[in-house]
Amino acid sequence: QQRLAMDLRRRVERGSAILVAMAPSAIVSTIVGGTYEERSQALLGTVDLSTQELELPTHGLSNGMYLSHMAVAPLFRRQGLGRMLLNAAEAEAVQRGAEGIYLHVERVNAAAIHLYRTSGFARQPNTPIHASFTRALKLETRDPILMYKHVNKLSCAAT
Repeated sequence: QQRLAMDLRRRVERGSAILVAMAPSAIVSTIVGGTYEERSQALLGTVDLSTQELELPTHGLSNGMYLSHMAVAPLFRRQGLGRMLLNAAEAEAVQRGAEGIYLHVERVNAAAIHLYRTSGFARQPNTPIHASFTRALKLETRDPILMYKHVNKLSCAAT
């Protein structure tokens, strides 16, 4: 957990917006790293929105943001939480002046592909610039689908 906390802190320091969905829950008592901890909120989902990936010098994509680490707790899937996280990410991108949002999705993740398509993301062609972006993120062995959505104040207001 310390490594994850350090990684998240580093990403935020570099400009990432780590968006989380929380909900009140009964106080849960857990032992974490040998210490007693009480939690009154449950983490339901997260998403990371950043420019770091688009700033890599190894490809030519720019003027957007990159959405990654989208996750919703299994018990809360198919209830609109993923769409709410996407809407929040889109609002953040608009606020930051981004032209659009890129993301990669595993080909076998049909539920995520459906969510992204119905939220306005479109599959990008496998052009050299898109392939170099995927390689720059070291994702080529997973053979993911690259998707993109143009964002503006009007599209954000409609969601």
